[in-house]
Amino acid sequence: MPDFFGEFVGVQIVDVKDGYAKASLKITKDHTNFHGVAHGGVIFTLADCAFAEAVNFGERIAVAIQVSINYLSPSKEGDILTAEATRISESRKISLYHIKVTNQDKKLIALFAGTAYHKQ
Repeated sequence: MPDFFGEFVGVQIVDVKDGYAKASLKITKDHTNFHGVAHGGVIFTLADCAFAEAVNFGERIAVAIQVSINYLSPSKEGDILTAEATRISESRKISLYHIKVTNQDKKLIALFAGTAYHKQ
């Protein structure tokens, strides 16, 4: 099922496989805040879309039960951001993912952690 909000923002899913997903987004003027840098909500959305793709791989149905993000470096208009979600641990009902957001120069922009509950 498509992520309509992610598509609206401009997130593109690059790769998805078991325990992993990669998404990207080109930062436009519409993504910037009053400081002229990428809005934190845009960066969060990119990371969250990668997280959602990874935890819902295949026939799985999962929902986030806790997420957090640390913003480490600003991103500006024209940057191409990539979010890579990687499964860290998983049990029958709970999984933990770390998502790294980097720019086109591989500079670390943000770190996102997400815990998901698996309905099935």
